Parts: sequence; C-alpha cells; structure tokens
Amino acid sequence: MIYAQSNYLHKRINLSFTDIPLDKALTQISQAGNFTFSYNSKNFDEQQLVSLNVEDKTIARSLDQLFDHSVNYKVVGSHVILMKKNPPELLNNDNRPNEYILTGYVIDSQTGEKIKEATVYEVDGRIVSLSNSEGFYSLTVPSEKDVHGLSYSKQGYLDTVIMVEPAYKSSFTIYLNPKNISVQKIESVNPKLEDLHNRPMVEMLIPKESKIISDNLVIHDNRKFQISLIPFIGTNRELSGSVDNSLSFNVLAGYSGGVNGFELGGLLNIVRRNMHGSQIAGIANLVGGNTNPFQLAGLFNLNGGSVTGTQIAGMSNVVLDTLNGVQIAGFNNTLHGYMNGVQLSGFNNVTTQNVDGVQLTGFANVALKDVKFGQVAGFANYCNHVDGGQLSGFANVAKGDVNWGQASGFANYGNSVKGFQIAGFANVSANEVSGGQIAGFGNYGKTGGKYQIAGYANIAMEEINGIQLAPMNYAKKVKGYQLGIFNVSDTVESGLPIGLFSFVKKGFHRFEISTNDVFYINAAYKLGVQKLYNSIRFGSDFSENLAVGYGIGTQFTMNNKFRFNLELSSDLIFETDSIDLQVSSDLTFESSSFHVIGTLNKLTTSFDYNLTQKISIFIGPSLNVSVISFDNTTNSFPNIAPYSFYNETFSNTQVKMWIGGIFGASFTL
Repeated sequence: MIYAQSNYLHKRINLSFTDIPLDKALTQISQAGNFTFSYNSKNFDEQQLVSLNVEDKTIARSLDQLFDHSVNYKVVGSHVILMKKNPPELLNNDNRPNEYILTGYVIDSQTGEKIKEATVYEVDGRIVSLSNSEGFYSLTVPSEKDVHGLSYSKQGYLDTVIMVEPAYKSSFTIYLNPKNISVQKIESVNPKLEDLHNRPMVEMLIPKESKIISDNLVIHDNRKFQISLIPFIGTNRELSGSVDNSLSFNVLAGYSGGVNGFELGGLLNIVRRNMHGSQIAGIANLVGGNTNPFQLAGLFNLNGGSVTGTQIAGMSNVVLDTLNGVQIAGFNNTLHGYMNGVQLSGFNNVTTQNVDGVQLTGFANVALKDVKFGQVAGFANYCNHVDGGQLSGFANVAKGDVNWGQASGFANYGNSVKGFQIAGFANVSANEVSGGQIAGFGNYGKTGGKYQIAGYANIAMEEINGIQLAPMNYAKKVKGYQLGIFNVSDTVESGLPIGLFSFVKKGFHRFEISTNDVFYINAAYKLGVQKLYNSIRFGSDFSENLAVGYGIGTQFTMNNKFRFNLELSSDLIFETDSIDLQVSSDLTFESSSFHVIGTLNKLTTSFDYNLTQKISIFIGPSLNVSVISFDNTTNSFPNIAPYSFYNETFSNTQVKMWIGGIFGASFTL
C-alpha cells in the first residue's frame, strides 16, 4: 500500500496581502497550502513588512515573488524548509570543532514510550540516522554552519522539524504525536499484492535499515546526478530511497526515490516512487509509483502505479494500475487496471479492467472487463463486452455483448452479437444476433440476425430475421428464409422455409386421399406453409404396382370456398413378384418381392372446394411423364400409362407422356 505525499511547492494558491509582517505572511501561505514552514529565524527578519498578490500560482513561484529569489526551499514531510541562498558568514572561532555529535531520544507524546526505528535527518547536509530499540539516536553533523535543521519522522506519526545550534546544545529529546488524521491512500487494484519493499528481489538487495529510512522520510529533493554500484553503495548513500535523480547510473543495481530524466542499470533499477523519463535495465526495472514515458528491460518491468508511454521487456511487463500507451513483451503483459493503448506479447495479455485499445498475442488475451477495439490471439480471447472484434486461432469468448464481430478457427461465444460470428466449428450467442453467424458445424442464437450459415445445423431459439442456410435449421419464429434439407419452426410470419422437409408447427398440415388415372388409391401428407409445402405420397393400383413419392407445391386462396393448387411430384414405381418358398415337401409359403421399374413424374393442377373449415374436395388435370426401364425377364417395357401422346425409347428406357386427372378429399390438420 502506497501513501500519497504531495509536493506542497507545486500546489496552486490564490492569496493577496499588503504590508504585513513576514511571519504573518508565512502563516497565511502555510494555511493555504496545509503545511508548516521551518526556518532559521536568525536568517530572516520576521517583522519585515511584505506584500504579495497571486492568483492560481504555485507556492514555489509565490515564494520566489515574496523573497525575490533569495531563498531555497525543501519539502520534508509536512514541512517546507526555507534556507537562505547566501546566509551570514560564521563568526571566527578557532576553538570550533570539525563536527558535532547530536544525541537524544525520540518518544511517543501520548504514551511516553521510546520510539525505535525513527529517522533523524539533517535537512541540508543530507545526513541521516535511525533511533535504536531504546529510542536513542546519535547524529554527527559538520560544524560549517551555526544552525542545522533536523527532521524527525516515523511511519504512523506526525513529523517534526527543529532548528538547533550544536555549539550551545547537543542533546535533544523529541516527542512525536501519533497521526489522528486521515491519510490519503493510493491502493492497488488487488490489495493482496505486496508493495515494492516486500518483493523478494528488493528484500534481498536493500538493507532493512535503508528501507525503514525510505518509509519514514518523505522529502522532495531532486539531484542532478547519482551513480551507484549496488543499492546504498553510491553517491546518495542511505538517502537513495528518499531523493529523486535527474541522471541515474547503476553499475549493477540501484535504488532511488524517483527519476526525473534518465536511468541506466547494468542489471537492475529500483525506484520507490515515480519514474519520469527513460529507464533501461539489463534484467529488470521495478517502480513503486508511476512511469512515463519509456521503460526497457531485458527480462521484466514491474510497476506499482500507472504507465503512460511505452514498456518493452524481453519476458514480462506487470503494471498494478493503469496503462496509457504500449506494452511489448516476449512472453506476458499483465495489467491490474484500465488500459488505453496496445498490449503486444508472445504468449498472453491480461487486464483486470476495461481495454480501450488492442490486445495482440501469440496464445491468449484475457480482459476481465470490456474491450473497446479488439483482441487478436493465436489461440483464444476472453473479455466481457467487446465494441470491436475478436480474432483467434481457436476460440473467442465475450461474456457480454459483441458490437462488431468474432472470428475463430473453432468456436465463438457472445451474449448478444450486433455484428458477425465466423467459426470453423460453432458459434453461440446467448441472446440476440443482429448481424450474422457462419460456422463449419453449427450456429446457436436466441434471436437470429441477417444470416445463419452452417455446415450442419442452425438454431434460433426465438426467431430468425434473415436467412438460415444449413442441412438442418430450427427457429421458433421465422421472419425470413430457411434453406436446408430439414427445416423446423413453430411459426412463419414472413418469408419461406425451403427444403426437402419443412415442418411448421403452426403452418400447413394436410392429409389427402385421392384417385388418379394410374393408381386407384393414393394417400399423401403435406406439410410446410401454404406458399410452399412438401408432400409424402403413397399409391396402389390394387394389382402389381405400388408408388412411393415426394412432391412440392403451393396453394392459392381464391375466396372462402375455392383454392387453387399447383404441385410437382415424382413417384418411384414398384412392381410386385410372387415367390413360392418351399419349407418342406408338405409346406409351401407364398411371398412377395418388390423391384423398381421406373418413375412417374407429375405436374398437377387442382381446385379445392371447401365443404367445411377443415374438409374439402379437389379435382384437376395433370401432365404425366413416365420413365420405365426395360424388363429383361419379359423382354418388354412394363406399361403403366392408360394412353400416351408421346412415346419414345432411349436405349433401355421408355418415356411416355399423357394427360390425366385427379380427384380426392383433403383434411386440414
């Protein structure tokens, strides 16, 4: 968990006063910025009359205007320390030692208990010490100045800054007040993740005392340059984790409070707060705060805050907050926050919040929330809603809605699909499909859109508003076309089911008994819709011939009593043969066998007369075409035609045509 500590000098204020004492002016500025000033009163005339008029200016610029650029400022904890750029020279004193040793105790003001591991910091000389288990501290400071500023800080306590004159007093007991105010917290997306100091690599490289100093001491001090061999063996020494650097060079590994420029590490860079600039490491970059705009590591980058810019790693990038830019990794990118940009990896990309951009990977993309543009993966993609598209070699899953499309080698799943789904095997939409589905095997949707095209089956549980094309199609309600071998629906509101068999539960169902010029008794079942129905037919001439056939037709309603039918059919003609089967000398069975002798094809027109709402009689003419094969047993062509106006023989096939008729009764089911 990272605690936010703002740089008070950057805060903007509106303030105006004229000819008031300096001490009162500083009080007004500190109240406006919510901090405390600390300074050596010997270097400032507190009764000097000053004036200031600022609107929306930073406190740093306001102080420059107040002091006419004659004062330096440093933020330490909740204090802004004022230091004259040209302080008065020291009085000559030949007896002055080279250094002073300052000692004392740090005590809890409420309980009286000694506070261990409190940080004591000399604000100008950059010297630091920790209190021991008894709360005792010892700090050695140079004697070059008469007055030294000391900062006392400890996590969980309000910090304190005092001005001391070691020449007159060298022992100071300090009482720290426990914090009883709310502290602004910046919490990672996943609270179970350890903070930077608890990472195994950081624990191994940075001494415990150094981490304690960094945790206790919050200063805003930017140094132009630092160089280190390993953490805390370098120019910043124990203060490495508390100060920022403009240029930072780490021979093997380094640790800094922040970077405002450029950092280069032979193996490892560790930044406690923010990195603004460019960071390059042979193995890894670890940043506790925000990163902007460039980070490059041979193995991995780990960021506790947000990244704005570009991250490149040979293995992995991990960001515990947001990304506005590009992540490129040889293996994996992991983001525990919002993304606006691009993730590119060799194996997989993972985000826990919304993705306003694109994820590209060799294996799998996972976005636990919404994706605005798209996901492209060699194997699979997963997200909640996707406004753009998903493209993968195996499967795409959108737990929510798909607004553009999904394409995969095997399967796609979406809650509602406003675009299209294309898969090598199957597409599934739990709700509405506004666009279309194309699959090698099957498509499923609650409501079908413009088209469903599959190698085996299409299913629209509620309705289809376009075209279903597959060997098998099902839709509860059809507002379009079904094209297949088998079509099944509950209702056809508009359009047609076109196929070998089309069953419409609330459609056209009719049973017929009829006679014609070839077969004296015929039975037919017609199903589909009135505009286009299928028929299954059976017939017999009560002699040697039977007929089994299939037909398609349409029916037009002329008025309440009359309807007109047009039907095209084809029947297989079977001839029966009697065979005597002798079981024994005393027992013989007669059996029948069937063989196909040809086909009878008909174009029939007929008129219905409705006797009742369900029963009608019909009569009409038909054009008959018989195609009969030569019978080798009789050396002749079997004859089923009563007469013919066309009779031609083609090799072993005889074709005859004649005009016949039909008469029968129908029963609407």
